[in-house]
Parts: sequence; structure tokens; C-alpha cells
Amino acid sequence: MLAGCLVLTACDPAEPPTDDANQPASTSPNSSAAEPFQGKTPEEIQQLAYEETRTATFKKFRGQASGDGLTGTIELTFVNVDCAGTVSGEGLGKTEIHATPKVLHVKRDPQAWRSSLKATKAQEDVVVNRIGNRWIKLDAEHSDAKAIAFSCQLRDPNILLEEESPAISRGASATVDGQPAIMLTYPGTNGGTVTDYVATQGRPYLLKRTETGREPHEFTWYDFETVTQIPPPAASEVVDAGEL
Repeated sequence: MLAGCLVLTACDPAEPPTDDANQPASTSPNSSAAEPFQGKTPEEIQQLAYEETRTATFKKFRGQASGDGLTGTIELTFVNVDCAGTVSGEGLGKTEIHATPKVLHVKRDPQAWRSSLKATKAQEDVVVNRIGNRWIKLDAEHSDAKAIAFSCQLRDPNILLEEESPAISRGASATVDGQPAIMLTYPGTNGGTVTDYVATQGRPYLLKRTETGREPHEFTWYDFETVTQIPPPAASEVVDAGEL
């Protein structure tokens, strides 16, 4: 369900990953480093990784998800509880977001506006021409704002977990973007397999999560604790939704 929602315009995904991001994680049956997570069960390792990732003050996210016959990509930056980035989908255009607990700013290209409005072409033309290339400001509690900023919930990977977790198997060692990791695998809810890649050097962050099946996805968290700023749009580029 989550992957399907992420590729819809209301809770869209972002710019395609870089070439490096498309490289598959390499695996090897054994790691030359000292045994990581000694004495911990796969379930304990997963819980530790998801919590370390959730609590990281600064982090970035990229991903691709498919569902409901659509495929979307996501690129987000998180600073504390603020979130900014782009979400896009095939035939759905690109949506830029800047979200805080109080305010959401959103900017869509014409294709994204037309896809989200689902109105007559004349009505769509009015909106596209009136808004142009400006940001729309919405109260964060507005239902539309919550839908548009849905992907920002990925600051916390725990939202991807089921209430009752299946048995997890510890797999081979791997690398994700050059970082050593171990693989944890378990059955997904869409007829496929979920694989978590957990860092084995430094803090045990969740580096990557993939799922096969009916709604496949590939999510990567990176640049942990790299101090980043995500300033809001300039006031001259913003129009309040109440004025439209």
C-alpha cells in the first residue's frame, strides 16, 4: 500500500537517482572485519538500525517505488523534523516540497498540476497560468498538505514495518555505496522478499531497503549527520493558498 501511495501525485516520489545510486549492492559470503552485532538476533539488529536511522538529525533519502501501474522516484533531505525535496512519477510531472510541522510549501510543474486537478483542460489552464512557477503555501494540518507531504514520513523507516514482523534471516555481507553492511531478509506483504542493508561500520544505520513482489521498491538513506540547510522558498516566490 505504501509504495502504491508514494507514486500517486498526492504523495508523489522525486528526481531519478544518480548513476552510482543505480549500482546494485555487492555481496560476499564473509566479511573480513570483526564480527559485527555479535550476540544479537536479526530482529534486534533490525530494531537497532531502524531506530538509529529514525533519530539521525540530518539525513538524505532517495528511492523508487512502483504500485497501481505507476512508478515514481523520490529525493528528500531531512533536517530534524523538516523535509524538502522532489517527488515525481511517470506521466505525473514533478512536485517540489518544503515541509515543516506548521507549513507546507509546494511547487508543481504544469504536468503535475494537471494530473492532480483532474479537471477540464480550460480549468487546468486557469490554475497553471495563474500559479505559474510559484510556490503554494498551505497549513501543515490541511488535508491536502498532509497528502502531498506523505513521503516525508520516510524520515522514520519504522513506518515500513508491519505490526507483526515475520521471522528475519541474517544473510551475507554487502556494500552499499561503498559502505560495508549486512543483509537481513524476510517475507514481504506483496508476495516478494524484503532485504534490509545495515551498516557494520560506524553507527548501525539502515542504509538500504529493497522489496520485490507486486509493489517493488528500493529505498536508500545516506549522508547521515552531514550538516545541511533547507531554507524555505523566498517570500516573493510564494502565494498563499487562501488567495487562490
